[in-house]
Amino acid sequence: MEINFSPDNLKELATLVAPLIKPEGQRDWVKLAEARDDLFAGKAPAWIRLHVFDAFPAVQIENNPQGWVKGVHGKGNVTRIYLPTAREWLRKHHDEINWNEKI
Repeated sequence: MEINFSPDNLKELATLVAPLIKPEGQRDWVKLAEARDDLFAGKAPAWIRLHVFDAFPAVQIENNPQGWVKGVHGKGNVTRIYLPTAREWLRKHHDEINWNEKI
């Protein structure tokens, strides 16, 4: 059986399907270890927890429903980061973080 679509029908179909498809390997939630290089300039997990997560408690979902990180201090759970919100927040607050600070 062959199905024929007009160019207009194909465009409409593509518009409907596109939001459902993510590029391969692109995810919204990732583990802290996976986000370190991209978001935190390769800083150690302890540095990230101290100078970002603890310094800005509003980023923690446990403290703020609009936060973008959960399981910051372990306690049986892996630390996970919601990438879309984390990227936006880090762009806005980049200058508030002392990236040269030591642990």
